[in-house]
Formats: sequence, structure tokens, C-alpha cells
Amino acid sequence: MDTIKVFKKINDLKNEIAMAKELLVNLNSKYADIMEECPHEIVFKYIDNFPRKMPIYGSYFCPCCGKNIKCFDKEQIIETVFSNSRVIPLNNLSLLGSPEIYDIIREEVYNNIDFYYDYVIPTEELSLKMEELLIDKQIKYEADEKTLRKIK
Repeated sequence: MDTIKVFKKINDLKNEIAMAKELLVNLNSKYADIMEECPHEIVFKYIDNFPRKMPIYGSYFCPCCGKNIKCFDKEQIIETVFSNSRVIPLNNLSLLGSPEIYDIIREEVYNNIDFYYDYVIPTEELSLKMEELLIDKQIKYEADEKTLRKIK
């Protein structure tokens, strides 16, 4: 390939990249708009047991829109968009919030939407079913909080 063809090909690719970036910005904007409209009827509360000096009380995930919020104390959830949501706690697992975990939760809820959005079913039953599905994805930490102490 000669130099002129290389310049033309690279310019063509740069134009395609610019158009793709513009499309991505538009799609992200639409996604954010939909997230704002979501009623967040149910949210899953999960914890990551990584030893920290300032522990996180819980992370909350809406399976409908994908919104994720971390709370550092019990009362903080009241100040968020999840304040009126039904919280389904996953207290028996240590989960690291990741796209893989979110995809598993979203797919499970979507495939069993009548089950998870049925307010007659006790929250404990919903928690148990989701924990059984995620048990192989939990993170176990061997070290305790001593690992976070500053070494002098």
C-alpha cells in the first residue's frame, strides 16, 4: 500500500470513529433519560466484605434500569431515588459490583419478572432465590482489617 492510500484509509477510519463517538454520546444520553424515568420498584442490596477502614453499608442496584448507588450508612438510602423501593437484601454473600453480577441479576429478574415484582411473595424468599443463583460469584477475603493499617 502506498503512502497516499494509507493517509486516505486512516482519514476514513478517523471519520468513522468520530461518527461512532457521536452515536455513543447520543445513546448514552437516551440511556440516562430512561434511567431517570425508571420507578425503581425493586432494588437489590449487596455488600462487598473487603476490609475497609470506612465500611460501606451497602450497594443498591436496580435491575430494571441498571442504576447503582453506594450508601455508607443505613439512613442514606432515604436520600436517594431508591427511597421508595422494595429492597431485596443479599446479606449472605460478599459481592463485588461488576457488569457480570449486574447481568446475572438483570437476566434473572427479567426472566422471572412476575415472581420478583409480586409484593405478596416475602422479601426473604426473593433474597434466597437470588443468593442461590449468585453463590458461585461471591468474593471471599482471607485477610482481616490488619492489612489496611499504615506501615511505619
